[in-house]
Amino acid sequence: MDVITVQFQGKNREELLQSLARLETILAQTPAVIYTYKMVAGKRVFTYVNENIVNILGLKAEEVIRDPESWTRQVHPQDLSIIATEPGQPTTESPNLLEYRFDCGTGDYCWLQEKQNVIINEEGETEIVAICWDVTEQKLSEEKIRYMSFHDTLTGLYNRVFMEEEMRRLDTDRQLPLSIIMADLNDLKLVNDTYGHDMGDELLKTVAQTLRDSCRKEDILARWGGDEFVILLPKTSRSEAERLGKRIRRNCRQTHIGDIPISLALGAASKNEADTSLYDVLKEAEVSMYKQKLADSKNTGGTVLNALLKTLETKSFEKEEHVCRMQMLALKFGEKLGLPDSELNRLSLLITLRDIGKISIPKEILTKEGPLTEEEWEIMKKHPETGYRITRAIEEFALVAEDILAHHENWDGSGYPRGLRGEQIPLLARITAIVNAYEIMTSGRPYRRRLSPAEAAAELERNAGTQFDPDLVPIFLTEVVEL
Repeated sequence: MDVITVQFQGKNREELLQSLARLETILAQTPAVIYTYKMVAGKRVFTYVNENIVNILGLKAEEVIRDPESWTRQVHPQDLSIIATEPGQPTTESPNLLEYRFDCGTGDYCWLQEKQNVIINEEGETEIVAICWDVTEQKLSEEKIRYMSFHDTLTGLYNRVFMEEEMRRLDTDRQLPLSIIMADLNDLKLVNDTYGHDMGDELLKTVAQTLRDSCRKEDILARWGGDEFVILLPKTSRSEAERLGKRIRRNCRQTHIGDIPISLALGAASKNEADTSLYDVLKEAEVSMYKQKLADSKNTGGTVLNALLKTLETKSFEKEEHVCRMQMLALKFGEKLGLPDSELNRLSLLITLRDIGKISIPKEILTKEGPLTEEEWEIMKKHPETGYRITRAIEEFALVAEDILAHHENWDGSGYPRGLRGEQIPLLARITAIVNAYEIMTSGRPYRRRLSPAEAAAELERNAGTQFDPDLVPIFLTEVVEL
């Protein structure tokens, strides 16, 4: 704490009064709170407080001088020891900068920074001169930077930097057995491609909260990166870690984002011996997690896709009976064309999934009874590309992705999304286009009257060579449907 000796020798009374007046003006106008006090029995006794205190701390100068406890009562309880310290004999090594929280009259605590100097007058009396600044914004900025350096901004969990530091800190004999769980969110790419990245972000945040709710207070949870999470479990055996994994999976099964179930692949490993590398344990947990992910991939993909189909049925005209009628017509058509069983199976899957991309289109567009606006039509035309991305993301359904992308292409090149023409369009997509058009025309829609089989056949014939394959339409009308 700095030491200042105040002397007034050589000054007459008038000069002294002028100096004091100037000093008082300066003290009154300074943006800081300036005051002097003595420590009496471990408490502050104020001898001077400038008027600016009311603007910063909401207190009146005369109130603080009259009742020193009015200051103390507004200091945060955890910081009282900071201001109650007896300065004692000042030295240059003594701390002269204090920081503590203060209720500034709003009910919220602000941060004060206080620099102190010790004044010793000619009589040898000691007083402390303090200058206070409100450093709340600075503190909040520092706290924000500190938080962001160790936390994932999306989920609020710790980030990889923090987790790696904790792994080094806790890698001691006292923490053994030390276990690690690695978790990977299944189907994040599928959700991003279907609903957009905003929905994917919501899924990640929900997973983070589910993991928080499943873990114990002493467990350390971090987003490792992308769709991966790591849980560090001090003093936890492999069997205890696996029990936690089961609890996480159980909680995930009970959690959905819309109709999408949350699915995590988990792997656990433990360090039991001091000479084992904790990073080798992490690698073991990762390998275990990927084995489970591979084993679950088909089931999780099918589960998500079934949820998508169910959602599509509720928001559009894509009813189960419509799909069944189309499959019957398409398989009969395929058999008449002599397609092998493998292609018939692909055709059946294509019929089921052809419009899965409509899941991302608003219901009011899908069910609109009048003509679509130009803007709405542009939105509708994106569904083959969305369906392509969805099915490409699931290995067992990727075999029909190209057909889904092409099922709205026209024979004359006027279709979408790529403007393919003729036999550039995959055969199964050409078959699907004919079957889909016939089924829609003969079953009707709220915006379109139902046509008789003969009327629908006439429409197909009229558009053969423009919209439809001119060689396939006659076969469909003579060999497949009953007119």
